[in-house]
Amino acid sequence: MQPAQPFSNRRNFLKAGAAIAAGMTGLSLLPTQGFSHTMPGDNDINIIGPKEGYSPQVGTLVSMMGWMRMVMLSSVKGLKQDQLDFLLDDKANTIGAMLYHLAATNTFYHLHTFEGVKWGSWDDSSKKKWEVAMELGEPARK
Repeated sequence: MQPAQPFSNRRNFLKAGAAIAAGMTGLSLLPTQGFSHTMPGDNDINIIGPKEGYSPQVGTLVSMMGWMRMVMLSSVKGLKQDQLDFLLDDKANTIGAMLYHLAATNTFYHLHTFEGVKWGSWDDSSKKKWEVAMELGEPARK
């Protein structure tokens, strides 16, 4: 008795190929709700460029920040505290620390751009609140 060889001729190859194609097509009939993220009500969130009511450069910045906010929030939506605080190794940062770093960086750019405040000249309460998040490293891991 010889072992079966599924693709020993063209006919078997075509049958198998048709079966695989039909199976893959059948997968497209499954509901895609579980595979996708919900989009916010703003349908132009994926359009990066000038926005009405802003100068072209500021409108582009606003559209980029809106898109990034949506991406970040959808990435961490539903994560529990222990998942946000998970530390892969002793040199890594947690997801929570990285989110805090984004908030600190946003605050820095806001103060620097609109109020002319340099990083070294932050008042003590701002420095206390944001310094660990800006620097990350060992203090942020704690």
